[in-house]
Amino acid sequence: MKKIVLTTVTTILIFIVILVVTIIYIFPIIFGTKFTLTENINIYDDDGFPSLSIKFMCSGTVTIKIIGPDSKLIDSDFFFKGNHEAILHLADFKSTVKSGQYTLRVCDNNEKEIFSEKIYFKGSNLSILSCEQKWLKEIRINSFSLFGLRLYVKNFGDIPIYPYKFTIEVDSDVISALALPSVLMPNENKYIECFIYKKYIPENNTFSLYLKDINDNILASKTILKNVVDNVSVKQFTWNNKYKVNLPISDYLLNYYTSLNRINSKDYSSYIFDLYDDQYLDIITYYLMFGFTGSSDIEKINYIASFVQNLEYKKDSETNESYEYPNYPIESLFNDNIGRDCEDKAILTASLLENMGYKVALLRFPNHMAVGVNLSKNANPKYQYYVDNYYFLETTTPGNPCGHIPNEYKDSISDVIVYPISSMPLLIHNWKNGTITVYTNTEKGDFVKVKAVIENLGSSAAKNFNFEAGFYTKSGFKINSEIINITSLNPGLKKEITICVSIPKNKTTFFKTRIFIDNEIVDEKESISSFP
Repeated sequence: MKKIVLTTVTTILIFIVILVVTIIYIFPIIFGTKFTLTENINIYDDDGFPSLSIKFMCSGTVTIKIIGPDSKLIDSDFFFKGNHEAILHLADFKSTVKSGQYTLRVCDNNEKEIFSEKIYFKGSNLSILSCEQKWLKEIRINSFSLFGLRLYVKNFGDIPIYPYKFTIEVDSDVISALALPSVLMPNENKYIECFIYKKYIPENNTFSLYLKDINDNILASKTILKNVVDNVSVKQFTWNNKYKVNLPISDYLLNYYTSLNRINSKDYSSYIFDLYDDQYLDIITYYLMFGFTGSSDIEKINYIASFVQNLEYKKDSETNESYEYPNYPIESLFNDNIGRDCEDKAILTASLLENMGYKVALLRFPNHMAVGVNLSKNANPKYQYYVDNYYFLETTTPGNPCGHIPNEYKDSISDVIVYPISSMPLLIHNWKNGTITVYTNTEKGDFVKVKAVIENLGSSAAKNFNFEAGFYTKSGFKINSEIINITSLNPGLKKEITICVSIPKNKTTFFKTRIFIDNEIVDEKESISSFP
């Protein structure tokens, strides 16, 4: 009786295996792989990448490709049997999609075309509907200065538009500034803002305004009538019973930075490298230093430090000492609804000193952050270097001059991590949607597929760096890996790549992705669970 039951169970299992193999492998060979769109193809913004959203069903393995007007492959991805949504890019990050005919091409596992559809885009068609102007009344020059622009625009085209830069021609000057990040989808109206500074009221009653994309192509232009009004707020700061300064507030920048998610990195130099407040910090530094009579580097540094040290200290959380919410410089100055503790004061001080031309670094301790200032040894004879070639600068509490080391940090050199603020790339990456996809028992074997978005948060281009994905044992031994070389990534830009790695058998491993610059790991992600 037991033999009969065992034989029956075995027969059923064999039948199920044969059925599964037949459905997965035999049917597509006999009848061919089927591909069917389940919804209309839609234009899509994939976090800064103009894209197509394609929802479909396929009966076998397919590769979907987007071919551009120049007949070159733009993007592709592969999928196994089932219902899927593919997001395929039409252009690089924040780039304008070229007008012309695109082709959606689908091939089976043997590279045989099984579906094709033509898609035509007319291209960019953006109009400036109105322009709001910010004007600062500057008592020191007895005039007004242009302090920002806010455009109301409409996208009449059929592609996403990513405004990147404002350029104005006023009198005999040409001035440019970065547009705060935004995207306009087809038929969408939206406000586009920037901080842009022009000292003194223009002589002419009008100025020419150009809105450009990341490749310096003109998206829209308009002749703007000058409208000088006193509509910029200022905040007064006083400290040490002798210093007073009124700092102008850029509402556009403050609202933008307050809305940003914080960056998941212990390297807070990215809050200093950010591109959008560069011109604004020039103005803030000018206002702070105006009328200051000190001439030596130490006097200037101590003056800036005293300004920041005397800002009200406020914890990020009253209940969680380990919680950190790093501020961008403008937030520490004007946003009183968030914390202003050691890392915030260090970021602000380093930003101001770097703007003044000093070489600085953030000094991270286990429970503190300060600033390092690089000066010659004889520039501060009263003190010695703290770490590397940096003098210690305490920015949290008042009365600490450059070079003075509070007692609690005198013997903590081994605990400090130095983050130089210099012209350099700063690369981070994330797995798209925070996940990796694991495939098993496929005709391609068992493997992991990950889409990674790499971003340069630094101040210079990253050249010729490598992105690696691989499986590692607990002891750090690498089993399987794949490497993609990336030739260049400019500051403020992103690049998405897809990489697949075979899962090792008979070994317990963890999946990792790493970015290497000059063979040094600069960023790393690791799976929570082990494989297989």
